[in-house]
Amino acid sequence: MLDFLSDHRGMVVVVVVVVVLAAAAVGAKVMADRTADSATEDRAEEVERLLQGATPDDFLAFNAGVKEPGSIAQETRDQEDFVNVKATADLAFIRFQPSGWWAGFTERCIVAEVTDAGVTTRVPKTACVRVPVPGS
Repeated sequence: MLDFLSDHRGMVVVVVVVVVLAAAAVGAKVMADRTADSATEDRAEEVERLLQGATPDDFLAFNAGVKEPGSIAQETRDQEDFVNVKATADLAFIRFQPSGWWAGFTERCIVAEVTDAGVTTRVPKTACVRVPVPGS
């Protein structure tokens, strides 16, 4: 075995480098996933606090709402990670696309659902464009 290793040093070095690079890539992906999970959960809590007390009516006429200074529609639209809102009489569905150093390795979306019963948030592990609006 030692004779083989000494006769094929170049190949052994290449194999060791490939194994180290693969382990580093797996480690980076695991670390990015953990960071993304933590960061998006924290941001989801912030979004839920921001939308506390909101109703679907606050977003029904979204374009008019953003023109009212201090409105919940304007505050929501002004969030740096705001993507869009789809509103009906009984549901406002709002997407936020968080960013961070980990964004290149993972996909996350924060989805807020505002109903007359309150606000709920969730964090699908996918890009916001792939999260369907309920009932569509």
